[in-house]
Amino acid sequence: MDQTQPIIQYTTVSDSVYLWVKNAIIQGEFKPGEHIAQERLTKTLGVSRTPVRDAIKRLEAEGLLITKPHCGAVVFQLSKERLTEIYDIRILMEQYCAARTCIRASDDDIRQLEEISLKMLDFSNNSKEFMQLDRQFHTRFCELSGCDDTVEILQGLWNKCDSFKSIYYSLEGRINDTLSEHAKIIQGLKNRDIDATKQAIYGHLKDVVECVGRQANFS
Repeated sequence: MDQTQPIIQYTTVSDSVYLWVKNAIIQGEFKPGEHIAQERLTKTLGVSRTPVRDAIKRLEAEGLLITKPHCGAVVFQLSKERLTEIYDIRILMEQYCAARTCIRASDDDIRQLEEISLKMLDFSNNSKEFMQLDRQFHTRFCELSGCDDTVEILQGLWNKCDSFKSIYYSLEGRINDTLSEHAKIIQGLKNRDIDATKQAIYGHLKDVVECVGRQANFS
């Protein structure tokens, strides 16, 4: 075997390094709190420093890595308890908004939500853009309730969800599930059916908890 041959051989090296490190975090090969040394990755993967730096920046943006002073990038502390707590609170607050959005949202508002969800189809192969549009969908959905203080609190919760959503969207079929669940939310709004909309929100967010809970190697 040629020892000089890189372990990863794909068209886009940066994307390949990003996926390799991300999977290593999700599968528990890199432990929570573990320092990710760039030099170690360049040697292990047989690549230059640039794609490693790019991968670390992307993973920091997704919340799977965090930067600590005098230490650099370390693995985020994933836990099932944290996942459950964040999403249970989020479900309650988004359902609270749903009851009011059903009443307050105009037909044009609902069409706007539908357009955001349809736009997500164009980014089904780009988890970062897809996540940003998903965030936009939920933000607009809750803003339409007129519950400004609730939306302000939710902004912090949505930020905390990014690391878990990053795992969720790395799983097969989750993109299509999200679009299907958004369609149920939109249909509930169109019918002005508060119970159906709240149930659609519950099913949509609970799916993240169940899928990530099965996949991630939690501490």
